[in-house]
Amino acid sequence: MSRHLKIARVILDSPLPHLDRLFDYEIPEELNQTCVPGVKVKVKFSGRNLEAWVADVTSMSNHVKKLSPITKVISNYPVLMPEVLALCQIVADKFIGNLTDVLRFAIPPRQAKIEKNHKIIDEESGKIFTETKGAFSIECAVFPPNYSLTQDIYIQILKMKQISKQSIILLPNINAVEEFVAELKSIDDDLKIEILSAEQEPSMRYSSFLNILRNTTDVIVGTRNVVFAPVANLGLIAIFDDADQNYYSQQSPYWNARDVAIWRAELNNAKFIAFGRLVSIAMAQVLNEKKAKLVEISDAKSEKYWSKVLTLDNTSSDPMESSKRFPRKSWEVIKDGLKRGNVLIQVPRLGYSSNLQCSDCRESVRCISCSGPMLIKNKESKPECRWCGQVPTNWYCKYCKSKKFRISVVGQTKTVEELGKVFPGIKIITSGGKSIIRNLESDHSIVVATPGAEPKDSKGYACAVLLDAYLLLGVPSLAAPEESLRKWLNVFNLVSSEKDGGEIFITADSTNRIVQSLIKKNTNWLIENEREQRESAGLHPAFTDISIAGDEKQISELVSILRSDAELRILGPRIKEDETVQVVVSSKFPENVVPKIRSEIIKFSAARTKPVRAYVNAYDID
Repeated sequence: MSRHLKIARVILDSPLPHLDRLFDYEIPEELNQTCVPGVKVKVKFSGRNLEAWVADVTSMSNHVKKLSPITKVISNYPVLMPEVLALCQIVADKFIGNLTDVLRFAIPPRQAKIEKNHKIIDEESGKIFTETKGAFSIECAVFPPNYSLTQDIYIQILKMKQISKQSIILLPNINAVEEFVAELKSIDDDLKIEILSAEQEPSMRYSSFLNILRNTTDVIVGTRNVVFAPVANLGLIAIFDDADQNYYSQQSPYWNARDVAIWRAELNNAKFIAFGRLVSIAMAQVLNEKKAKLVEISDAKSEKYWSKVLTLDNTSSDPMESSKRFPRKSWEVIKDGLKRGNVLIQVPRLGYSSNLQCSDCRESVRCISCSGPMLIKNKESKPECRWCGQVPTNWYCKYCKSKKFRISVVGQTKTVEELGKVFPGIKIITSGGKSIIRNLESDHSIVVATPGAEPKDSKGYACAVLLDAYLLLGVPSLAAPEESLRKWLNVFNLVSSEKDGGEIFITADSTNRIVQSLIKKNTNWLIENEREQRESAGLHPAFTDISIAGDEKQISELVSILRSDAELRILGPRIKEDETVQVVVSSKFPENVVPKIRSEIIKFSAARTKPVRAYVNAYDID
């Protein structure tokens, strides 16, 4: 070992769980000045060149043999800050993943040209993470529809700015980010705002990342990954609509932004706020455990915020009305709404028809060649297979031999066709799929949109009709009730209030729990009911659910180890479509079971078996 005895402790950029630890390397004298904590380097490992992050520099090592030297410093810009590294380690530990996988979310891909335009932070100004003096707290701020919540969040940001602290605001998608930033700038043009999102162009994203690193911003607004932003002195981290599926990573270790934001706030002694139109089920559990404070505006149930709700059973005495896709009252609502402004029609599906049924036995229409589902793309087209694309000329039902079929699930295109027949001359606008309209410029028009693609009307829609409610309510998913409520609340936020004549017709009975919560103007009622049901069933968020999938042999070994723990409940095993075996482990004490599962996964990795994946509190159990 060289006489200067300088050693770098590095994190290898490797997906293998058994390599998820620190390795010691000697720092050559010529790299003394540039090889510092936070930079990326190249090292030799098992005969290969690997990239690695320098986590620490020390003069001591437990390694008894001669250390290999650092080969190269890729960038002498220390982009991995100590506090971000600490947060990433927490995420890796709690979500049973590799640290290097989490770091990919925290640090954007390097852009060498962008780095040249940024000065390297020297030691005097480079102490990015100063000791913060604050109090960790959790709040749930609930706002009714048609209430401008940007002003309330701005007040929180301003309070932080006045005491030299910074804020991070998370939103579910880039459109919401850009809209929120525009509203903030309209309130305070002097506010230093930086957008950070994986949906940005790579060079723009890296430039924003370096700007944040230089401690020049008041507030950072972004999507999921912004929770790892290298903020110097965090005082506030807030997340809008934390139950949105976009906050759940689809890549290992399958983390979610809400949990990470809470851990970061605790790490920084900062304030965490979950704000939106409803309390999520996960945050309802935090409230139930007395770990958070609920904040609501005093007149949240006022008619100046909520639209009038009409349902199938309070608009007609005719029992046949409930079987019609467009009940008579819905046509009356649309006709009356067109006199006052634009009308919104929400449909759950795109296309012309997303499902066909045999007219006689009601079995789904399947392709006679590959058994794939059949659909009709437009009025003139014949049924074709969604899988193989064939258009069978002599289709027949394989169950009853009938040659007749019916459309059982109507899509957006078919809906437009039906509306066009009833309202000739009225402009009909569609929004959904790859053609999404964000802002509406037309007047006295009908807008047919899928959930999440509804354009904003500056005047507020005169009315709305929520078609095919059964499709949202009948989804076989753990998240279905909360997701349906979120999607419908978004419509309430777009339609004029009851005070201004706004009406929303829901094609469901008022006895439905979700509809009841909207009629009562009390979304917390449904969320608390759902939370209690999950708790009694031993499901998240009262319990920690860990879905584990892998080869049958490894899953069997893991289950045999876990079965000795009386605190655990194990569901399964079951064979998935990709032929992997899955079990779901439920526990009230994750701090005991998570390390045990992670330890076994590391053993499997070291033995070079097929990979075993663990999903902790996934969006849905699949």
